Order: sequence, then C-alpha cells, then structure tokens
Amino acid sequence: MIALLLPHLLSIVVFLFTLLFVSSIIRTKRAAGSTIAWLLLICVFPYIGIPFYLFLSKRKLSLVKKEKLYLPAKEDKIKNLSSVQKILSTSGTPKARLNQSIQLLSTGVEAYDDLIALIKNARRSIYITTFVFGNDGVGKKIVRALAERAKTGIDVRVIVDSFGATIIRHPSFAEFKRLGGKVAYFMPIFHLPFKGRSNLRNHRKMIVVDKKVAILGGMNLAEEYLGPVQQPQQWVDLSIKIEGTCVHDIEDVFLQDWDYAIHRKTILPESSSILGEQGNLIAQIVASGPDVCGDPLYDVLLIAIYEAQNNISIVTPYFIPDESLTKALELAARRGVSVQIVIPKHSNHPLADIARGSFIRQLEASGAAIEFYPTMIHSKVVMIDQSLAILGSANFDMRSLLLIYELGLMIYSEETLKAVENWLQAIKLKTVRGIPKSNFFRDLAEGIGRVIGPVL
Repeated sequence: MIALLLPHLLSIVVFLFTLLFVSSIIRTKRAAGSTIAWLLLICVFPYIGIPFYLFLSKRKLSLVKKEKLYLPAKEDKIKNLSSVQKILSTSGTPKARLNQSIQLLSTGVEAYDDLIALIKNARRSIYITTFVFGNDGVGKKIVRALAERAKTGIDVRVIVDSFGATIIRHPSFAEFKRLGGKVAYFMPIFHLPFKGRSNLRNHRKMIVVDKKVAILGGMNLAEEYLGPVQQPQQWVDLSIKIEGTCVHDIEDVFLQDWDYAIHRKTILPESSSILGEQGNLIAQIVASGPDVCGDPLYDVLLIAIYEAQNNISIVTPYFIPDESLTKALELAARRGVSVQIVIPKHSNHPLADIARGSFIRQLEASGAAIEFYPTMIHSKVVMIDQSLAILGSANFDMRSLLLIYELGLMIYSEETLKAVENWLQAIKLKTVRGIPKSNFFRDLAEGIGRVIGPVL
C-alpha cells in the first residue's frame, strides 16, 4: 500500500515545492528574462530546477556598507548627466570625485609593467582582487614579486574568487603565505545548508597600493591578459590606472570584500596618507553586486542609453542583454542615434556566442552596427555621446549587471573621454561586419539561447 502511495506523495510534495518556488521567483526582483528562465526550468523540470534554484538563486546579501565622505564633484562640472547622478545617489555609490589622475593601460605589457612597478615600490600595503590568478609564468612572477614585498613586512593581501581558483589553487601561494602574505578565497562554491550563493561570484579586478594608486579593469592575472612580452595568443583587454580620492573608494570595496571572505572585521590603523589634488579629471567608482543596494551599473546603462543623443559605443566579450536593455538600444538606433556594438567573432564561451545571436540580429535590423573583432577581445567599455564612459570589470550581460560582484569606473572628463574614444577608433579599425546567415537550426539554438541567456 505504501509502495503504491509513495509516487503520489512524491508528486504532491514536488508540486507544493514548485508552487513555493514559483511564488518566490515572482516576488524576487529579477530581470524579466531571468524570471522566465527560472520559471521554465522549475515548472518543466522540477527535479532539476528546484535543486538548482536552492543552489544558485540568491541575488542579494544583507550587508552594511561603510560610508566614507569626500568632497563631491560640483553638479555643474558634470554636464547633462543629472539623471545618472540621481540614480547613483539612491544606491549608496560614492559621489563623483574631483582632481583625479587617470591613465589607460591598453596593452597587457603596459598593465604588467605598471603592476610590477607598483608592487616593487610599495611602502605600506598591496591589496589585490582577481577572478583568476593563473598558475602560469605570469602568475608565478607576480606571486614572487608579492612574496618579496610581504617578506619586508608590507601588508599584502590577495582575494581570489573560489570558482576562478577551483582549477588553479596557486602552488606559489604556500611560499607567499609563509613569508607573511595573506590569501582569501571568496564565496565557497558549496554551502551547507544550501544558501543559494554559489552563483554569486566575485568578478572584480582591482589592485590598490599604499592607498595612493589603483589599477582596475578587465584583466585577470594570467598569461591570456598580461605579461612582460606581447604574446600572439594574448587577449585584447583594457585596464585603468587611477590616482586621487577614488583610490579610497576602491580600497573600501576591497576591504569590505576581504572582511566578507575571512568572516571577520579587519581593523586597520588610521592612514597618514591624505591625498591632495592628483589631476584635473572627474571620475566615480561604482560597485555593483549582491552587497550593493539596487543595481547601479544596470540602472546607469539603461538611463544613459535612453538619454543618448548622438552615439553609443559598446565593447564587450559577451553580449547577452535583457529585454529592457535590448529595447533601449533598439529605440536609440531607430531614433537616429549611432549604435555600435563590438564583440569578438568567437569568444572563449561558445554558449555565450549562441545566446547573443537573436539579440544582435534584432539590433542590426533596427539600424545598429554589429562589429566583430577577429580575435578574443575581453575589454569592457561603454561610451555615450562623448560625455560619459563606463569602464571596469562588468560584461554587457545579465550575470555581470544583476548577479555578481563587479566594479566600474565612470569617467566624465573630456581629456580621458578623448583617450577612450581614440582607443575605440583603433579597435574599430580591425573589426568586420557580417552576422552569420540564419537557418532553422541556428534560429532554434539562438531562440533557446535567448531564453536561458539570463542564467548563463
């Protein structure tokens, strides 16, 4: 009798759990595409969807951000961006900072040379966050340089995301830690009990030295991204070196991530380093992710695209927007704004290339220019009307913009905007157009990709 009833009881339990999680998905603030994808997975394949939802679904954490106040940029210094500033002010983002010094590091050799020089010249502290720390020639050289500085008593700390480190628990870290260096692995993949946090990866890349200078952007610490010599297989990427009070904002993000990774509060001595004027540029640090109120990078992109008057340029390795961003770009192109999207012809993630298909076809049909870079381009750049540039670690996909830990730099000053524009023009000289022709099987794959894209 029990054997006969058991399948029915199991079906009832699964049905009740399905109702429970469908209710949870509908009540949780998510992108429409993400909501549809989760609903489809749980309703059609509940035995797979429910465990996945328990394991991967959580989007926000209850964390209290530290507040630090610096002199904000005057509103009249940032032209035609009042909407952007109002949106950011509601998320707890530090205000735009005056008198910053910004330098683009457009090659892996430049980024590597600057990083090694900063490490060697550090006097007080070196803080590094990276998604991947390569167990290769470049990674080993960086670890050795960090170990040398840790041996002198400098406070050297490295955060590596646990997912990015699953394959390459860097063997050199043992010697680095023996000499006084500290390593923290961010967000363990497996949790007991399930907390739904395994999907919340730390994708931020930042290096902060002596509270005075920082490097951020898209480059991980591995041979694909940077090194002492330009390699044929090296990806095209972009980093930014910055000096000024924005460095304090970046360090605040690092220390908050460090505290979360080691599960205790770090108490640091008060710094005697007080930054004065470092340049004449205006910039703003924007952190996004589970530890931030709202979705500031996503919100800024959406409102900036809607308010664009002349041109929108996007460079990203993975282009999987949601319906709202896609519609905003489509409408911009249809009202005469020049919309140019640069993506690699083939990225390192074939599924992402399939998932982008229907989006780029829709945008090309509306008048947007889809430009394919011949090799892997890993840079993340958005430029609007030569009045705003958004650089950093976030890809133009919903995982970056709504789910994981990212760090962006908003640039408002003409001098740096011109440098970004020149970089964009150099990139576009190497691009070609030509979306692959559609057929039944490609349409089917791209349609499925559009549905599951938000959870990729």
